[in-house]
Amino acid sequence: MSDYDNTNSGVTFPPHEDQHFILQGKVDVEGSEGRIVVMKEKLSRDGDPTLVLYQRCGVLFSNDKRGNDKAPDYSGPLDMHPNHRIAAWRGEKDGKNYLSLKVSEKQNPDAVAPQTSTPVTQLEDDIPF
Repeated sequence: MSDYDNTNSGVTFPPHEDQHFILQGKVDVEGSEGRIVVMKEKLSRDGDPTLVLYQRCGVLFSNDKRGNDKAPDYSGPLDMHPNHRIAAWRGEKDGKNYLSLKVSEKQNPDAVAPQTSTPVTQLEDDIPF
């Protein structure tokens, strides 16, 4: 058994060749509305593409690092945990771009941070870095 603990962390990579963003919208489940995206992914046993729904869990805003190289490149609130935030650092390995993610409690959950950054809204074929 490994001692590796990935609690409150994660990583993102470019989509696989068989993954294609095709739709976005909302879904209401018993009065709770959420934003979703639909991805066309691998083929089913019948040869038909599989449509997979993903639900929004948060948003990342570009950060002004103010000369601090260790500061996250992006950060923002988590929809499902209002007292937490997510931070992301850009990276590259073997010619592939990725974002390394870290979840933490907000430093001051009662304070409202000013919206001075622009959200990352489109990640088409190129990752925005």
